[in-house]
Amino acid sequence: MRRMLPEDLPHFVEAQEGLVRHFGLSEFRPGQAEVISSVLSKRNTVVVMPTGAGKSLCYQLPALLLPGLTLVVSPLIALMKDQVEQLTAKSIPATFINSSLSDLERAERMRRLRAREYRLLYVAPERLRSTSFLETLGEVGIDLLAVDEAHCISQWGHDFRPDYAQLGQIRKRLRPPRTMALTATATPEVRDDIIRVLLMKDPQVFAQGFDRPNLFLEVMNVSGDEEKRQGCAQLAAQGGSGIIYCATRKASEGMHAALIGRGVNAFLYHAGMEDEARRQAQEDFMSAKEAVAVATNAFGMGIDKPDIRFVAHANIPRAVEAYYQEVGRAGRDGQPATAVLLFNHADVYTQERLIEGNHPSDVVLGDIWNVLRQVPEFDKGVGVLAGMVGASEFEVSAALRIFEREGKVERGSRGEGEYGLTLTDKAATAHPHAPDAQQLLQSLLATFPPGRSVTTELSVLSRRTGLALEAVRHALGLLEKAGVVTVRRPFSGRTIRALEQVSFQELGVDLSRMREQERRSLLLLKRMTDYAYTKRCRRAFILGYFGQADLEASCGHCDVCTSARMPRLAPLARPSAATGRPENYSELAATELRRWRKALAKDLEIPSFIIFNDSTLLGLAAALPTDRSTFLSVKGTGESRWERFGAKVVEICLMARAAGHEPVAMAEAPRGRRRRE
Repeated sequence: MRRMLPEDLPHFVEAQEGLVRHFGLSEFRPGQAEVISSVLSKRNTVVVMPTGAGKSLCYQLPALLLPGLTLVVSPLIALMKDQVEQLTAKSIPATFINSSLSDLERAERMRRLRAREYRLLYVAPERLRSTSFLETLGEVGIDLLAVDEAHCISQWGHDFRPDYAQLGQIRKRLRPPRTMALTATATPEVRDDIIRVLLMKDPQVFAQGFDRPNLFLEVMNVSGDEEKRQGCAQLAAQGGSGIIYCATRKASEGMHAALIGRGVNAFLYHAGMEDEARRQAQEDFMSAKEAVAVATNAFGMGIDKPDIRFVAHANIPRAVEAYYQEVGRAGRDGQPATAVLLFNHADVYTQERLIEGNHPSDVVLGDIWNVLRQVPEFDKGVGVLAGMVGASEFEVSAALRIFEREGKVERGSRGEGEYGLTLTDKAATAHPHAPDAQQLLQSLLATFPPGRSVTTELSVLSRRTGLALEAVRHALGLLEKAGVVTVRRPFSGRTIRALEQVSFQELGVDLSRMREQERRSLLLLKRMTDYAYTKRCRRAFILGYFGQADLEASCGHCDVCTSARMPRLAPLARPSAATGRPENYSELAATELRRWRKALAKDLEIPSFIIFNDSTLLGLAAALPTDRSTFLSVKGTGESRWERFGAKVVEICLMARAAGHEPVAMAEAPRGRRRRE
C-alpha cells in the first residue's frame, strides 16, 4: 500500500503534535499515520500489522486525542499490565480491570471509571459477560472500541476464543462511534471473519508491513531430539540473543538442560513455572547481551528486545500465523536475523494426535457417557475413566469439557489426599537437571529411607523444601519419570455426575461445531506443513498466505532462493540393529500399499509419507489388519487414519491374505492411540 503524504491525511497535524507531546516521538512508523487518520475520521478500521510494527500506538494516540474513554479488549492479563505500566509511566491515565485484582481494587477502579478519570481501559473479553459492567460502560460512554489480537474472533484464526465471538453483539449494545480491530496475523479469510463478527460496515482495512527482508527464513530437517539440540547449540554459538520455541513444557526442559550442558547462557520459560521464576527468567533474558530463551509459546507477548538474532522452532507450530508472529520477534533492530524451523515430520503426527485428542470421536464420547450414566457419581478420576474406555486422558478431559459445556455432566470439587512414595536404588546417585527436582530429591533422601514405602502430603513436602505446591508436584513428576521414585497418587480429581439417564444417541449433543473446528485445525496444520516442504521462495509463500500480491519469484533471503546458512549437522551415531521396521512382511501388500499411497498423495498434492511413513506402511504390510483394533495396533496409525484410509488398507490386506500371506504379530501401540470397539 502506498504511504499517503501528510497533506493527504485529515487530522495529521493534530496527530503529529500528539505523538511528540504524549510519546516523545518525532515521526510515525510506516502505516501508523494512515490508520490514526482513519480512526480520528470516525471510520471503522481493521489493522493487520506484524509484531513490532507499532499497532498499539494506533489506538493509544487516538485515545488521547478523543474526549472520552477508549475501551481496549485484550486476551492476556500480562499484556494489559505491561501496556498500562508503560502508559502510566508517561502520565497517561490508563488502567485495567481483570481477575488479577482484589475486590477492593476492582471497586476502586470502577469508582474512578464512573468518575471518568481514565482515558484507556483494558479488559479481557470475559469481563464483558457482566451485565452491570456493560451498564457502567453505557453510562460512561465509549469514544473508541479497540479489539486487540482480533484474530481470536475467527474460527479460521490460530487462537480462536469463543468470548471474542460475542464482541459484535457487545459493540451493537455499546454503540461506540468508531471501532478498530488489530492483529499481527490475519489471512484474508480471517479478516473477512473479523469484519463480519464485529458487524462492521465498510471498514477501512490496512494490511501491510509483513515483509521482513532482514529475516532469513530456513527449514532444517532433523531426525530427532538430539539433532534439534545440536542445531540449536550451533545457532547459539553464532552469537547474539535468541528464542527457541518448544511445543511442550517437557520438550523445553530437555532443550534447556542440553544447552546449559553445552555452556549456553540459556533461560527456561513456560507456564508451569512459578510467576516469580518466569518474571526473573524474562528479566534476565531482556538484560543479558547474549542470552537464549527456551520457551513454550507462553513466552513472547510484550517481549520487545530489538537485538534478537535468531528464533528457532524445535517443533512445528500449529499454524503459519503463529509461526510468523513468533519469528517476527527477531531482528527488530533492522539488522540481519535468522528464523529456523527444525523440522521432523514425526512432529506433524504429534500435532495431529493433539488435535484429534482435543476433538474426541463419537465412539469415545459414547463410551464415556455409557460409563458415567451407569453410576450415581464417578469418583475414580480421569485416568481410570480413560482406561475403562480405551482412550487417552487427554481425549477424556476434552470429552468431559464438551459434556460440561452442553450441560450434560456436573463436576464436583477437587479432592485431596496422601501420596505413597518409594525411593528407588537410583535415588542416591541421581543428579536431576531441574533445580526444583534437585531440591525435592535432597529433602526426600534426608527424610525417607530408600526402598521403604511411605505416605505424605504435598503440603508437607512444600513446607520442607520451601517450594510452592505446583513446583513440588512438577518436581515429583520429573523424579518419577527419571525412575528415582515410584509414586502412588491419591484421587485428587473431581467427581463427575451425569445429569441425564438416556443413551448417547438420545442425548442430543450437537458436535457439528467441534467437527468443524477439528477440520480447520488440521487444515491450518497442513498449511504449516506445506511451508516446511515448499520448493518455492519461503518469503513468497508467507506473504502470499497473508494475501499480498505482486510477489517476486525469488527473494534472496531464504534457503530455497539461496543456499542454507545453518551448518549441516554431523551425523549422529545410530544403532546398527533395531531399525523399528518389521523383519517379515508381505511384499505383495507393501507394493500395493505403496502404489495406492503414491496415487492418493498425488491427488491430494501432499508428500506420500504424510499419509503413512515407510515404517508404518511396512507395519501394515506385516500385520495385514482386517479390522479396526488390529489397524490401530500398528505404530503410526490412529483413529483419524482409520476413518480416512482404513477401508482401502483392509481391502489390500484381504487381497494379500487371499494370496496366502500370513500376518505377523505386532507389538501394541502406546496407550491412548487405541480405541475401544
